[in-house]
Amino acid sequence: MELFAKYYQLPTTEIQADVVIGDNEQGIKTVIGNPQAIGYVSIGAAEYSAASGNPIKLLPIAGVAASTAAGVGTRGQLARPLNFVTSEKPKGLTKDFIEFARSPQVKQIIEEQYFVYISK
Repeated sequence: MELFAKYYQLPTTEIQADVVIGDNEQGIKTVIGNPQAIGYVSIGAAEYSAASGNPIKLLPIAGVAASTAAGVGTRGQLARPLNFVTSEKPKGLTKDFIEFARSPQVKQIIEEQYFVYISK
């Protein structure tokens, strides 16, 4: 909710959620089950769900279509980075994995999973 509130410059005290959801799938099911609902989930999860025939509508942000192909999140839109967290400075296989995961080599894998690839 904090990301949504920040993007729309709303104090979190002004947002009254009828339902607080856990994951993307739960959010999508909640919206499907209530024609008056609006929710926000990962663009990849929403795009996959819509492509699978679920009756949801992906709304544009600042005139940009809501799709992974449009690069939603790459222009400072409603987006947040995913992070790796370790208990100590990464080394060995952990360091190798993190470097691989942040490399251009994973672009296709990321896009196949309906995420937006942003180069470092």
